[in-house]
Amino acid sequence: MDDVHLTTGVRRGAPPRGQRLTRAAVIERATALIATDGLAHFSLRRLAQSLGVRPNALYNHVRSRDDLLDGVTEQFVGGLRLPTGVPDWPDWIRTAAIDLRRQLGQRTGLTALALDRAGGTTAGPQLLGEFIERLVAAGVDRAVAHLAWHVMLTVVVGSLEPERSAAPAGEATFEAVLDLALTGIVRAAAEPPSAQARALLAAHAPLR
Repeated sequence: MDDVHLTTGVRRGAPPRGQRLTRAAVIERATALIATDGLAHFSLRRLAQSLGVRPNALYNHVRSRDDLLDGVTEQFVGGLRLPTGVPDWPDWIRTAAIDLRRQLGQRTGLTALALDRAGGTTAGPQLLGEFIERLVAAGVDRAVAHLAWHVMLTVVVGSLEPERSAAPAGEATFEAVLDLALTGIVRAAAEPPSAQARALLAAHAPLR
């Protein structure tokens, strides 16, 4: 059922009388379910049960499971925020990493989904672009700024893996690794960008 597309104008499996199902409501409930239980336990049938409708009713508002997950990702990533008001760029990256970890940690079930699909959304490239432009404005080479995003994201997401985040020293380990990563970013920013950094940026043409 998860892969069925409803292409006709016929509305099926309507919600209970007096209730009106919308795309926003479907995405909001799907977001809540995935955030709580994780993507592995999510299905359109469970979503329909949660909304009090039959599965066919969902296809009046989303084209497919992929369309729904794209909508969830767009909403989640669009709600992520980078910090403002931190003048020193290395300190800004550190603050951004801590803030991002907090935001992702509040809804860990959505992290894997965001990583997998953010590039195909509008919000994902916007967030990346905002990060890069902040560093470029501070004098960091664009290729290094782009690489810094990937370094920061790797540290943040790695620290949220269940076996690490649940450890007693999880927070201290995250901050120690982040500081070490920042040392490398600052050093890289003081030199011409490497061939690997330039190639990575070139592979993301919209960011150049």
